[in-house]
Amino acid sequence: MIILVPLNLRPNPEDALSEIVGFVLILALVVVASTLYLQYVVPAEGREDEIEHMNLVKDRFVSYKTSVDGLWMRSLGDVSSSSKITQGVSLSTSFDLGTGGGNTQSSGLFLSFMRPIGTGARMSITEDSGDRLTLILDGVTELDAVHLGALNYTTENYYWIQQVYAYQMGGLFLEQPNEGVAIKVAPSLSLSKVSKIAKLTLCLVNPSGERATIGGTGPLRVESRLRENLNESFQDKRLNNLTLRVDARDPRWGEAWRQVFRDAAKRSNLTDSAHPLPDEASYSVGGSNRMAQLNLSSAGADRTDVDLDLTQADLQITFQYAELG
Repeated sequence: MIILVPLNLRPNPEDALSEIVGFVLILALVVVASTLYLQYVVPAEGREDEIEHMNLVKDRFVSYKTSVDGLWMRSLGDVSSSSKITQGVSLSTSFDLGTGGGNTQSSGLFLSFMRPIGTGARMSITEDSGDRLTLILDGVTELDAVHLGALNYTTENYYWIQQVYAYQMGGLFLEQPNEGVAIKVAPSLSLSKVSKIAKLTLCLVNPSGERATIGGTGPLRVESRLRENLNESFQDKRLNNLTLRVDARDPRWGEAWRQVFRDAAKRSNLTDSAHPLPDEASYSVGGSNRMAQLNLSSAGADRTDVDLDLTQADLQITFQYAELG
C-alpha cells in the first residue's frame, strides 16, 4: 500500500520572525551595555583624568612659587648692589588648560563617543582679589587696606569638583565652591624668635598684568617678571607692637587667613598673649567672620621687642599660548 503525504512547500513565516527577534535582542543588549558603559565607566574615567590633572596643576603651582621665591631671594641679596642680577629676568612656566578627552584623543565617531569629554580651564589675574591687608606699627597705620592680587586657575570640570587654585601673597590656596578654602603652600609670611624678640618677615607679592583672563584647553605659557618696590619697605624696624590685619572677601577666606596666622605662630616658638612671659614679646591671633588679625606686642610699654622685615614686589604676568611640536 502506498501512502501519500502532502508536502507543504510554502516557507514558514515564523522562521523570518525569529531572525528579526534575535537581531532586536542583540541590538537591545548592545544598547544596554553601551548605556551602562556611558553611565558608569566614562564618568569614572573622566573623574580620574580630572583628579590627575588637578594634582598636576597643584605641582606646577608649587614649582612656580618656588621659582618666584628664588627670584625674590636673589633680589634681596642684591639690594645694596648698583646692578641687580635679577633685573629684567623673566620666569616662564607652562600650564595645561584642560584634560583633553575623547574629542582630541580618539579617532572615529564611535571611539570619541565612548571617551570622557575633555574639559577646559581659565587662567586669570585679579589685581584686587577682594582681600585687603592693613599694617599698623606702634598705633600708626603704615599700609592701609592694600589690595592683594592673585593669579587664579579656574577649572571647568564635568566629572569632578570645581576648583580654583590661587597664587596670592606668595602662597597657594585651593578654593572649592560651597566647600571652603585650603592652604596648600603658606604665603610669604613667617614669625620667628630671635633671642627674646619677635620678628615678622613679610613679602607682599602682588600679581598684575594687562590681559586679565584667558581660557582654553591647550598649554598656556605664563611669563612672570619680578619688580621690587623698595619705597614702602622696612628692614629690621624695631617696634613696641605690630598689628597685621586681612579683611577677606568672604568668611571662608577669613578663616583661611586666620589659619595662616595660627600656623605661622605655631612654628615660631613664641608665647601667646594668654600666657606671656614677663620679659619676652608675645603674639595673639584673632578675628571673626571676614577679618583675620595677627598682633605682636612687647613685654613692656617702653620695650622694643618686635622686629619687622617687609618687602613689596610687583609680579608682572603675561599670558601666551605655548606652541606645540
